[in-house]
Amino acid sequence: MNGEPGRWKEKMVHCHRISNLTGSRDVSPSGGKMMKSTRFVVSLWFSVLLFVIALFSPTASQGGALEAEAAFKANNYQVAYKEWKELAENGDAIAEFNLGFLYSRGLGVPKDYSKAAEWWTKAAMQKMAVAEVNLGLLYSWGQGVQLDDEKAAELWRSAATQGLSEAQQYLGYVYLIGKGVPKSSNDAIFWLTKAAEQGNVDAQVSLGSIYLSRTDVDKNLSLAYLWYNKAAKQNDAQAQYNVGLMYLKGAGVESDTALAMEWLKSSAAQGHEGAKKALIRMQTELQKTPP
Repeated sequence: MNGEPGRWKEKMVHCHRISNLTGSRDVSPSGGKMMKSTRFVVSLWFSVLLFVIALFSPTASQGGALEAEAAFKANNYQVAYKEWKELAENGDAIAEFNLGFLYSRGLGVPKDYSKAAEWWTKAAMQKMAVAEVNLGLLYSWGQGVQLDDEKAAELWRSAATQGLSEAQQYLGYVYLIGKGVPKSSNDAIFWLTKAAEQGNVDAQVSLGSIYLSRTDVDKNLSLAYLWYNKAAKQNDAQAQYNVGLMYLKGAGVESDTALAMEWLKSSAAQGHEGAKKALIRMQTELQKTPP
């Protein structure tokens, strides 16, 4: 959908960041523990819903789509619903998707996951990738449709092959835990790498954790550092913390106390408790070191 002419797209993220911190390994000289933040989905309740507003499309009257957009921006959801409903009944995929979103959030209409699923199914039948992602979430949750992990994975695969990073991320996650697909670390890495290469920060952190700590994958500190570092540069606090500890230990990268402190400070500034404690320990040890 990226760059599709005549369409305006906005992603609305309604999620809690999932960090499954399953312990620690590689205690640093300062006492800091490198966290194995895998961020794979155990419960897809905590996931991204994607939202697309139709500006206009080849199958829709420009006026109706513009009116719907303006109404939505003004929080006049009933008018937006009316305009999108007319477009959707004429087969416009984006309008179909938007109706599904309104039903999923209860905007202008009673909240109804079954109706959300109905409209997202129509859009997904037109191979609209974001509709496939959200419909897959409903199948994974068992909301509005019967729970079906295999169907969810099938929808995400379709969207992933179209290049949507969120779908690639979810597909990687389900391969990692064997949810609706055979468990496969190799397939998980393949799809997470696809997402990470598009800048998907959660996929980047997941790859860092996989190469750091998965028992069924060869440990590779250089690759762990590479992906954590990419996520850290996108201001991810957990990644900044792990990069800081890797610089402190010289794990996967040449030891550099100054860079370690810089990354830990960035993480601590975002409220990361582990980074705060690591900085205190570093300061204490530096004070003990004779000049």
